[in-house]
Amino acid sequence: MIRAKYIMCKRTAVLKNTTGREVVYKMMASGCPGIPVVNEQAEVIGMVSMCDILKAAKEKGAAIDTITAEQLMSTNPITADRDASLDDLAKMMVDNNYSVIPIVKGKKLVGIVSAREIVDTYVEPHLYSTFEE
Repeated sequence: MIRAKYIMCKRTAVLKNTTGREVVYKMMASGCPGIPVVNEQAEVIGMVSMCDILKAAKEKGAAIDTITAEQLMSTNPITADRDASLDDLAKMMVDNNYSVIPIVKGKKLVGIVSAREIVDTYVEPHLYSTFEE
């Protein structure tokens, strides 16, 4: 069985005081449509999606530098354990209309899985067969 720990991107996150512009740059650099917001202990406290950015840009215009990740984020994000199965992750995304799931070990962020990684494993399963348990 393919698990989150085998397909996740390593820790990509921002702190709550990160500016909106920095959040956008980090999301663009990671190629993910969302990014977790963490506290100083690397615990996930929120999630910023591209939709959150678009909403803020529409409402606030070019003032993206005055908005912080904390103001942009959705709180109480759904997370998954690093041992979550591919099917569980896909179900979480579909059921909650998420495109990115933060992956945790205990309470600490260890990575993220986007819908792109999940679709990739379905389209090219032979590339991931060495990870099956």
